[in-house]
Amino acid sequence: MSTDTTKDKLMKKILMIIGGTAHPFGRCAAIFKAAMEATGQFAVEVTQDRSGLTDLSGYDAVVMYTVGGEMTREQEQGLCGYVRGGGGLFAIHCANAEMGAFTEYQEMVGTRFTGHGPIAEFSVETMADCGDILPRLSPAFAITDEFYMVERTTDADLRDFQHGTWQFARHSLGYVRDYGEGRVLYTALGHDERAFAHVDFQDLCAKALRYICALNKEKTVRIGLLGYGPAFKMGNHHSDRIQATQGFELVAVCDRDPARLAAAKDEQGEHLAVFSDAEQMAASGQIDLGIVILPHAYHAMGIKTLLAEGVHVITEKPFAVKVADCDEVIALAKNKGAMLSVYHNRHWDPDVLTLLHVIESGLLGEVYSLECNMVGYGRPGQAWRSHKPISGGALYDMGAHQFEKVLQLLPKSNRKGEPINREASLYGNFSKRHWYDTTNEDYIRAYARFDGGVEAQVVVSSLCAASKPLWTVLGTEGAAVIEDWGSGAQVTSVDAAGVKREIHIPAVQKTNGYYKNVADHLLCNLPLIITPEWAKGPIQLIEGCEQAANRDEVVKVSFDF
Repeated sequence: MSTDTTKDKLMKKILMIIGGTAHPFGRCAAIFKAAMEATGQFAVEVTQDRSGLTDLSGYDAVVMYTVGGEMTREQEQGLCGYVRGGGGLFAIHCANAEMGAFTEYQEMVGTRFTGHGPIAEFSVETMADCGDILPRLSPAFAITDEFYMVERTTDADLRDFQHGTWQFARHSLGYVRDYGEGRVLYTALGHDERAFAHVDFQDLCAKALRYICALNKEKTVRIGLLGYGPAFKMGNHHSDRIQATQGFELVAVCDRDPARLAAAKDEQGEHLAVFSDAEQMAASGQIDLGIVILPHAYHAMGIKTLLAEGVHVITEKPFAVKVADCDEVIALAKNKGAMLSVYHNRHWDPDVLTLLHVIESGLLGEVYSLECNMVGYGRPGQAWRSHKPISGGALYDMGAHQFEKVLQLLPKSNRKGEPINREASLYGNFSKRHWYDTTNEDYIRAYARFDGGVEAQVVVSSLCAASKPLWTVLGTEGAAVIEDWGSGAQVTSVDAAGVKREIHIPAVQKTNGYYKNVADHLLCNLPLIITPEWAKGPIQLIEGCEQAANRDEVVKVSFDF
């Protein structure tokens, strides 16, 4: 049997019924369908025709996103009987509005709509104890939507999973209930495209479908740390993130230094299994996921050791110090059927989130130049990150993070929807002029011109006595300047009449989503954000710019993401 056929059989078939007034049902359903099918777990059929409700035997779950009802009694009985017999129902927003004629349906959904205020931004709070039904939802997020008020239509238990506050009163925004042998989930969110495009609403929808399809049971991912050195305390950092992630458990640590193994037990618990040999930990059968926390030059070695035993792998950034090493371990991961990801936790930093918000708002017009400066004046420290044979060079530390942000900020398609910015021409200046007690460069200017017409440069220097903004982004209708990580953006926007507007955009803050996403990928089969192909991109840029500087010629690269 082919892989594609097997995958099709594993896909859950979802019927989405839409229709009514006052909501852009078709556009919202298109967003829903695309997002849910992108998970690789659901095939969504969207229709306004309710006739299929009489026989739902070909579906794994039903989504109701309607106002009012044109159901016949037979259709109502078909839907209720389907759920009662073990089917799943996901009722979105207005699916409990104007349904008074259908008492059996209304009792099954569990509430009816009573009113709402104007569309506005409000906060959604996720219940701390709902992880068994909807794992790893964001603890809180802001959304622009209708705040729906509902009242009960059933005596059955309704288990809330989200709340919101409207005019000093706390209201349920989502709950689940059992209905016979089936499951019902209702969310009050979802008035228009703004809600359906919201990343946290899409996360809720995917996990709602998994819940009503009875896919929410999870195992525990057992994790081992490869490296627990004292420098930068990254072992503690990852241990804290593991502890905070539902479904993850730290069970082992490997380090060649007995003192560091003793420190790991002291800091993380006596329950830890400890190893002095990476191969032994990988082959022990005690870990499902290994995290490589070694100096940069040894990342590839650590990754290969873990992958050889079929263990999933996260490596600290940078991915590696050579593109060839990235390619080798990507191929090995595919061969072993194991996940491979790179800890680009700064994918969620306020600087890049703020710039994405500014660019998507249209204030800058078409972006054509990105400049990032990480500069200062002072002798580097003596830790291994300042020693080029181990670190890879000055650009492999924060430069890897900032080049990853450059890739985020690039347009991914042109006005025709065609992919762009998948190739780049590179040049650079890598200079050693003053701090001779260390081997990293003092000054680097790495330049890339992408095939979509955008240029980007990243400057890293310990020899720059002038202050420079962290980011300067230029567009055809304006510019944005970010002074430092959390400062927000100062935007100058120019209208068609040439009138300039100066706007300050506060820093966009979001919960760091790296560990959540990896857990969702391993435990819920949701798409991985930091794929190895994506993480290879910054290494291609760094290595290519250095090669171009050494050869005094332009180097061209093509990306795999």
